[in-house]
Amino acid sequence: MTEEESYIIEVNDKEVRCFRPDGTLDSLSWKNLRRVEVVVTHDGPLPETFLTLHGPTAAVVIPEGATNAEELTERLFELPGFDADTFVESMSAQNAKTFVCWKRP
Repeated sequence: MTEEESYIIEVNDKEVRCFRPDGTLDSLSWKNLRRVEVVVTHDGPLPETFLTLHGPTAAVVIPEGATNAEELTERLFELPGFDADTFVESMSAQNAKTFVCWKRP
């Protein structure tokens, strides 16, 4: 299991939960979701991609490749006004950049 796979995502009608390898839990309710970003960093030899779910005071950061990330992505695509084109573009980015895929109106 890779480090990314040791992050486990749970999605339900109420919230998104991210269990981290160190045993901590981050969660954000759908009603408090304010913005969805894909952040591409280039700190190492290869780009790293993270999904960032922003709430009013904190964010849940999920690395690409986390267990059950596909389920979260499917749910995000259902958000009214979610920018699927920007999301797809972010997945092939080779340079450090932040892609805003959704903002609460």
